[in-house]
Amino acid sequence: MIIPEQIMRAVSTLGGQDQTVVFTREDIRHQIGIGRPKWKPSYSPTFQGMRSDQPGGALKVGEKYRNVFRKVARRKNTLTDYGRTLLKSA
Repeated sequence: MIIPEQIMRAVSTLGGQDQTVVFTREDIRHQIGIGRPKWKPSYSPTFQGMRSDQPGGALKVGEKYRNVFRKVARRKNTLTDYGRTLLKSA
């Protein structure tokens, strides 16, 4: 399973039925079950590239996994409408 799929699976589990939950990267990391040393160099940049408001220098992810998260507060994120649609189609 590729990293974006692992992140989406973790968010799906965290989000419950309505998928409107607010979550942090730490929540996702814990749900996946990996430590910070593995998260920081690979998963964190991938997560950043999946955000709709990501800065131009973020890691490029496949089109399917772009714009699935948005920042709602410092360190807090939620799914975009596209992200919820993507999870429902999985």
